[in-house]
Amino acid sequence: MCWFYNPELYATPHHRKGQKSEDRFAGYKGVRDITIKKGPSGLGIMIIEGRHTEAGRGIFVSDLQEGSAAEQGGLQIGDMLLAVNRDSLLNCSYDAAAAKLKQTEGVVVLTVCTPNLKEPGEESPATATTPGTPSGADGPGGASRPASRAAQNDASRPHTPRPVPSPVKVEPPPDPSTAPIIPNVDTVIEINSANEVLGVLLLGGSDTLINGASAIILDIYKNGAIAKDGRLKVGDQILECNGVAITKEMAHERVCLTIKQKTAKLKLTVHRQEPLKYEEVEIDLTRKAGKALGLTCVAPVQAPGVYLGQLLPGTPAELDGRIQRGDFIITVDGKDVSSADLLGVAAVLKLCGNKTTIKVKRFKTVR
Repeated sequence: MCWFYNPELYATPHHRKGQKSEDRFAGYKGVRDITIKKGPSGLGIMIIEGRHTEAGRGIFVSDLQEGSAAEQGGLQIGDMLLAVNRDSLLNCSYDAAAAKLKQTEGVVVLTVCTPNLKEPGEESPATATTPGTPSGADGPGGASRPASRAAQNDASRPHTPRPVPSPVKVEPPPDPSTAPIIPNVDTVIEINSANEVLGVLLLGGSDTLINGASAIILDIYKNGAIAKDGRLKVGDQILECNGVAITKEMAHERVCLTIKQKTAKLKLTVHRQEPLKYEEVEIDLTRKAGKALGLTCVAPVQAPGVYLGQLLPGTPAELDGRIQRGDFIITVDGKDVSSADLLGVAAVLKLCGNKTTIKVKRFKTVR
């Protein structure tokens, strides 16, 4: 009877994931998964943002805590971090990578590579095994003994050199006062507000229908500090302002006070979704003859379409509870008004009957 060994049948789930990671990062040298159990003192890793001549820009290990799980797991200084728990770190800034590492708990899987790893064919003659030389030889002039089967197999097996860390060329992080906002990556920017009004309209807060750990920009007014800076856009999500993180527990007023500060400089952590993600809501509003639906419409300064302003108290729109200020109107009784101007939407609403179906869309948070 013959037995055949199929490694796929005996591979653990973690091993299979590791194979996927290697396929995903096939262009990098020495890709591997390292599993670390995070202790009270953290992972024991220090990182830097830099650029390697072959691997390119990325996050690299600059130092390891002696005796840490990371060191014992085989992580080395100079290794490049590719992913944390399958969450890619490619194109991540230092701040974003540090935040992802800080948020990990328990068992952490790091996908890393060794940019300075030499291929087997690149070994120096001094360390390479010379074919045909018996590993059991006593030396020049000595009696030669037949090499054992294990020694012969070892001699014929290619030797993979241990990765040798080398200094990584470190480039300073982008200047936050001029850094562009990178889509789908947390980006730190600095705005020279010079104690001027920011000129921005924000959404979000625990007392609204957009409850997340971010403030979403609904509109940007001309001549404000943010418009003059020119980098922020409608739909951008502000995660942190001058060291204060936006949380789900903050009410809308608190969110606005955290960001709308009159200071000389404003340091923001921003996330820009591309493409923008929305949630759609459709409601039926019924009114009495001669009464208003309670909708007010606003034409945005820097975006097409029309969004809802404050809903009139006590009206069908306000009492329904499923729409709010900042929702963009998509259709009215099935008619598409997503690209209509303010006058066009107002004309359609004026022709509505006592029962009206309205569909709106609102921004989705990233946190």
